[in-house]
Amino acid sequence: MDIANKPFFGKVLFVCSAARKGHCTEAIAEQARGLKKRGADVTFFYVEENGFRGYLKGVFRLRRFLKQHYFDVVHAHYGLSAIMASLSGAWPLVVSLMGSDVFGSRWLFRIVKIYSEFFWPCVIVKSDLMFRRLGVGHAKIIPNGVDLSLFREISKEEARRKLGVSEKKIVLWPANPLREVKNAALAREVMRLLNGGEVELKIIFDVPIELMPWYYNAADAVLLTSRWEGSPNVVKEALGCNVPVISTPVGDVAYWLEGVDGCEICQPDALSIADALKRVLRSKSRIDGRQRIESLDIDKISDLLLYQYAGISSAIKG
Repeated sequence: MDIANKPFFGKVLFVCSAARKGHCTEAIAEQARGLKKRGADVTFFYVEENGFRGYLKGVFRLRRFLKQHYFDVVHAHYGLSAIMASLSGAWPLVVSLMGSDVFGSRWLFRIVKIYSEFFWPCVIVKSDLMFRRLGVGHAKIIPNGVDLSLFREISKEEARRKLGVSEKKIVLWPANPLREVKNAALAREVMRLLNGGEVELKIIFDVPIELMPWYYNAADAVLLTSRWEGSPNVVKEALGCNVPVISTPVGDVAYWLEGVDGCEICQPDALSIADALKRVLRSKSRIDGRQRIESLDIDKISDLLLYQYAGISSAIKG
């Protein structure tokens, strides 16, 4: 793949939902920052309401927006946003499937699969597991990138001083406990089995990106108990900070943790996860995770996306 021969410095429209947070997910925002750094001009179009009504209204809003503004590429994130973009006439269209659209509800998966097979010229999935589940041969596997200049190792003592956190051992659970898929109940059951008052489960979400490296580095371990994921960024960010990760076998986590001493994959069983955490907490050491994810550096992932943009935009114009 000769990326250098296909530069892309055009205008890109990111289409995604902002109904829950008022803004896009951090993984999408990180992708936009990486593309801007490489010279692309990125604009956001947000779906502002939840549910069928929000996406239906979004079709007409996006159609009007596209008549008023020119973009070289429209990049829709998540299946529902991509379907909305298709119905609005967005073209040329790049679609990133993020996990819930492939592993979530059956009706959405069926629609996404039909659109991926017959209507979307460029489909991106985040892991080999998603690729195999989708079963669409022309889909590309491009994981989310990580800003390795931001997610880096900082001394635990410095991180804890900055955040003013407990002196106990800290297990970081970086997810919204209200999201059922994240399985907060399992994390709490693990802590019940583990805890003698010496370990704290620290739940964080919607934290500014600049603070996240400090939380990772203040922790003794990062815990992921999700029922399913696409390619969770929290695991890669923790690896960038050389912090041990204990995770259920979801998405591509097993691939990125493979060969990293001090990290473990556990079945979604509280006792098994508690035992793994005990081993990690006893070791008191950092891991060599950063080297494992060098290929996920945001600049490298941005170049892969720009290559896809250049290919689809030149094919349409040609």
